[in-house]
Amino acid sequence: MEIKDLLKMQKSFDRYLASKVLETQDMKSIVQWDRDILDKKLLALSAEVGELANATKCFKYWSEQGPESTERIHDEFADVLHMLLSVANSLNMKPEDIEHAYIKKHSENYKRQAEGY
Repeated sequence: MEIKDLLKMQKSFDRYLASKVLETQDMKSIVQWDRDILDKKLLALSAEVGELANATKCFKYWSEQGPESTERIHDEFADVLHMLLSVANSLNMKPEDIEHAYIKKHSENYKRQAEGY
């Protein structure tokens, strides 16, 4: 499966959710609602990343407990991915936009490390 497929699946779910919340199938209203809740999606993304961190316990240096099950960690990762894809759709990002931005930043990160960033 490619990122374009994931974006399409997420867009379908987001539209389904919007139609339920708004109680309408009017695409103009659905698209506007999606734009209007971008701030809420970003907050939800942040919360989901926090839940993933809690599941891995990666930051709990004081705890003697290990991470939660691999299944739980994968589930939390999937929640992060869902929100990330939803945000990307809200920003009208296309697969090629995501790939280009990633490759550009990836190269920049290597350059920064080579330069002692």
